[in-house]
Amino acid sequence: MKKRTLSPGRVAIQVFLILWTVACIFPLYWLFSFSLKDNAEIFGGNVVGLPSHWIWSNYTTAWGAGKISLYLRNSVITTAATLLLTLFLSFMSSYGLLRMRWKGQKATMTYLLLGLMIPMHAALKPLLGILMDINVLSTHLGLIIPYTAFNIPMAILIISGFIGSIPYEMEEAAYIDGSGVYRTAFTIILPMMVPALVTAAIFVFLQVWNEMLMASVFVSTDNVRTLTVGIQQMFGQYQTDWGPIGAALVISTLPTLILYLCMSSQVQRSLIAGAVKG
Repeated sequence: MKKRTLSPGRVAIQVFLILWTVACIFPLYWLFSFSLKDNAEIFGGNVVGLPSHWIWSNYTTAWGAGKISLYLRNSVITTAATLLLTLFLSFMSSYGLLRMRWKGQKATMTYLLLGLMIPMHAALKPLLGILMDINVLSTHLGLIIPYTAFNIPMAILIISGFIGSIPYEMEEAAYIDGSGVYRTAFTIILPMMVPALVTAAIFVFLQVWNEMLMASVFVSTDNVRTLTVGIQQMFGQYQTDWGPIGAALVISTLPTLILYLCMSSQVQRSLIAGAVKG
């Protein structure tokens, strides 16, 4: 049996991958160790190393006095509602734009995708006026409406690229069997769209979960305030306890990591399917 020799190129690739892995994992390690220290240790020279005393009370302080439990609930409500609305409206829009024939179809598609060129924060002032007129400021709806509107173009772009590769013959067979438009869309096409929907969901989740400017302008009460703005409220005017802030950042990062770990396989399937069908 021949021994496998490593070429200099393969060794260089392995070293690069190891360094890249360390570079990706190090921020998570640093954030976790940061959350278990006090100000004296953080600013006393032990910036990178493990804490000398593991202060787990930082998490209880952040969860209770820092109101992170309330802000986490608000972020979950806002993000979940935005995800459901965005995916539903984007799927129905993509199906209608690509599978039906009607006047102005291409113009409507172009108009919707033009939303990708408009930064969310560029419409801050007119949005503020509209939300004031319909009396939804400092409510969950006041965040869900703009978040959904600005995420629909990206979701349509992802979903329409996948739905366009599905053969028409599958729908024609369903129509011959007596299936209607809505039944065909939800029982034939939708199950095949799971990888694309998951990919769109991850993009929407990251956009909404980490958004801060709109949440700070449109919300002024703790009952609706999201995590990003809530963590900002933990900074003191004259003195800041950095340990609980690190704990709050760890708590806010966990949902993103869990979502990616649970859905990464679906994203890979969508990329593979798109490469094969394209």
